Amino acid sequence: MNPINRYSLCLRLTFIIYCIALSFLSLTIAQSDNSNDIEITADKIEVLNNGNKIKATGNILIQTKDYLSSTDNLIYDKSKEMVKTSGNIIIKDKLENYYYFDKFISDKDFSKASGTNTKIRLNDGSRIVGKSFIRTDSNINQINNAIYTPCLQKNYITESCPGWKLSAKKVVHDVEKQNIYYEGATLSILNVPVLYSPFFSHPDPSVKKRSGLLMPSISSDNNLGTTFSIPYFFNLSSNYDVTLTPSIQSKADDYYSINYRHLTKNHQFNIDSSISSDESNTGTKNHVFINGEVKNPFGKFDYKIQTSNNDTYLRKNYIAQETILTSGLNFTKEMDNSYLDFSSYIYKHLNNTSNQKWEYVYPNISYDIYNYKDPIYGLSWKIDNSLLNYKTINKNYEQQLSSKILSDDVHISKKTGLKFVNTVQNRLIYFNNSVNNYSQLRVFPQLSSKISYPLSKSRNDRTEILEPIVMPILAPHNNYTNDQNISSSNIFSLNRETSLSQWESGPRINYGINWLVSNSNLVFNTSLGQSVKAEKDNSTKISNYFIGNTLDFGNIGYIKTDITIDRQDLYLKDNNINSSLNFGKIKLGFDYDYETLNKIKTSEQISIGAKLNFYKHINLIMSARKDLMSDKSIGNAIGLNYENDCLAVNLNYFTDFTAIDDIKNSRGFSINIVLKPFGTSKQLGKVKNFGPTL
Repeated sequence: MNPINRYSLCLRLTFIIYCIALSFLSLTIAQSDNSNDIEITADKIEVLNNGNKIKATGNILIQTKDYLSSTDNLIYDKSKEMVKTSGNIIIKDKLENYYYFDKFISDKDFSKASGTNTKIRLNDGSRIVGKSFIRTDSNINQINNAIYTPCLQKNYITESCPGWKLSAKKVVHDVEKQNIYYEGATLSILNVPVLYSPFFSHPDPSVKKRSGLLMPSISSDNNLGTTFSIPYFFNLSSNYDVTLTPSIQSKADDYYSINYRHLTKNHQFNIDSSISSDESNTGTKNHVFINGEVKNPFGKFDYKIQTSNNDTYLRKNYIAQETILTSGLNFTKEMDNSYLDFSSYIYKHLNNTSNQKWEYVYPNISYDIYNYKDPIYGLSWKIDNSLLNYKTINKNYEQQLSSKILSDDVHISKKTGLKFVNTVQNRLIYFNNSVNNYSQLRVFPQLSSKISYPLSKSRNDRTEILEPIVMPILAPHNNYTNDQNISSSNIFSLNRETSLSQWESGPRINYGINWLVSNSNLVFNTSLGQSVKAEKDNSTKISNYFIGNTLDFGNIGYIKTDITIDRQDLYLKDNNINSSLNFGKIKLGFDYDYETLNKIKTSEQISIGAKLNFYKHINLIMSARKDLMSDKSIGNAIGLNYENDCLAVNLNYFTDFTAIDDIKNSRGFSINIVLKPFGTSKQLGKVKNFGPTL
């Protein structure tokens, strides 16, 4: 190449590089070299007044160690270290809070500032909107004519209807103390003003726990009158706290509740207690519930204490619905091929007479071994060992020491297609009973085989399995068995006795058929079975017919039936129906229990429940239960529930016809309002449900 041409090319490249560098310098200016730098980037930057003032326009980005901001127009006065911006102003501070303004003036450190048409989104999603903004130092924000809400806009009922909001003439957010203060505050729920206070404050949502009043609840019924409860939360430390709740009742004794929670690295401890005032001169009532869990390398340890000095106090005041109070401890440890369970409990039956209230288990020890390979036959065995010391409600003492060994083997015949599940087991029991003042050693051996012939057919997305089952069981007769209650759920059980000291007696054959049909939208399963037993007197006892059906519609729900048909007269003896169905925004539940004895109707009850979601987070919930035998209602309830990310409102009305001891028929309502995140919606006042759980 010609030297002149090479020189000309070199000049052109030098000029292009110079222009790029000059262009870059016109877009970015760093004001100093120390840690208080302010960096401004824009489409156009002008340096005025001998470098003391900077004017920028278009896609402006301002960055310091304390905040990041963007805007359309900017003037920076270097001598005063003041920034003045206008148009589409967005500021992000070091706590990741966002600020939006139409006009904004601030010092370089964002410690003193003012703005108009303010919108603030805190780092948890809470928002404050106001006319004007003033920051007097780096930790104090003042917003005038402002509205605060923690509710997410996507969960509004309508476009401009948050779950709740606080409006005030002045809102002050102390970032350092994590508190928000209001002057002339009005609380609105679903845009309806419900409360005014000249001064109000609460922790900002970044605070997980802080002492203060929680939301009150109000309820009423014909026995207790109007009940007003308002809890106060004491945040004693990050890992333990106390909640005190006075409950004032117009027709019954007031009561005062306390809840203490303590959490450590290895221990969780809770106390829930209450005591009543003795305004009625019938004696002070109280209850104490304690529970805890200890984590340790040796296993899991749980304990609980439940006590009350009055049998109906808890249920009458809707504190708890327990009819049996339980106190005791439990230790469990799971190992590679074994499991240890140790427990000791005391039970108090609140509905029993005074001489039949208490029963004791002290202790109950179980030690189970899995997959033990015997060296002789190479079979895999399961060994269950247990020790039980027991005092019944009739003050009888029993001691039981049991060991059961079981092994089963699955074999499928390639020639016939028959499936065999062969089981050998034996239970050895030492039993001592103080009523008859005797002790015995009992042995319950058993051999069984579950023989089935599964027939399968598949086509497209449909699968059908038909499985006839015959289950012969060889076991000697014994004198320690009850007349077993056979149902469709246990027709193919090896032993229908649930007591440790008893075993189902005599040789027998269980037989039936299981039919399963499934496709992508529906699963249908029906089982039909019967049992034949050889009695001691060489007679034969044949059971009734048992039919179990399940219709599973996937996301739509299910229907389950359990039917017993009398073998001789072929009448419907028992029928239980349970169902849960979803139809879009409607969820329905249905329970039906029917039981007869010698064709004479002895029990028949029906319960229904429904949940209707008729708009976003608003649900109408209804339930009812009726005794069809007496044609009398047991109870019914209807409630309106609204719950989203920031608000829970529950309105409930109930009628309860249950009467036990001094618990009388009642009817009434409850209202519970929770402003999240400053409360919990887990306790909903006197909410009653007489139907299936939805």
